[in-house]
Amino acid sequence: MSAISVRDAEVHFGETAALRRVSVEIPSGTCFGIVGESGSGKTTLMRAILGLQRLDAGEIRIRGERLGAGRAALKARARLVQPIFQDPAASLSPRSRIRTLMNEVGAVLGERREATYERLRTILGRLGLSFGVIDKYPHEISGGQARRVAIARALLMQPSILMADEPTAGLDVSVQGELLNLLQDLRRTEEITLVVISHNLAIVRLIAENAIVMRQGEIVEQGEAGALFDDPQADYTRTLVGSWPRVKA
Repeated sequence: MSAISVRDAEVHFGETAALRRVSVEIPSGTCFGIVGESGSGKTTLMRAILGLQRLDAGEIRIRGERLGAGRAALKARARLVQPIFQDPAASLSPRSRIRTLMNEVGAVLGERREATYERLRTILGRLGLSFGVIDKYPHEISGGQARRVAIARALLMQPSILMADEPTAGLDVSVQGELLNLLQDLRRTEEITLVVISHNLAIVRLIAENAIVMRQGEIVEQGEAGALFDDPQADYTRTLVGSWPRVKA
């Protein structure tokens, strides 16, 4: 069974088609890449999968389930798939300690706080963060730490699918490979499906088994990530490959 199944998805913003009959199957337990420049439709596709963007046509199934709209459906979807947004610091309240964010996750799960903290301590340790980070405010931690806090929050929800939007954006080159290796390790140990959304095909080639390349709301090429990078067939894919340096893990 596919982790995510998208069939003939369409989204329009006025006269502009953000998604044009997009169909893709994302296998369970794999790392899958969605590649494209700004305006290609990759973020719209991510938001549609998360239930944050309504489709004008087509359907999306998460682990075989077609989830509807409304708060109950969003809550059910959040238990299955969790995002790591491009700017994780923006999703952290500047007036609240990180502890408050984690407490909210435990409340959604209906979990005792002691149980939440026990799991959180383990997760933070695996991410290279001390448990004491939860008593800090967002402005007191670095960009890399904020990214790891966002990952910790997502894992705390115990999802089967993790979607990372531009996971290396704004990070030093030396930290990028470290974070990509961390995501790969988490995929294997947590037995989750990892979806990486990026404008950089070199990053996707490094971490993903399969990928799609999007342009103007359409899929222009798809296949094994290595083949897309080493032997691209579409002109647009060749342009992407030529515009980015390789990233070392």
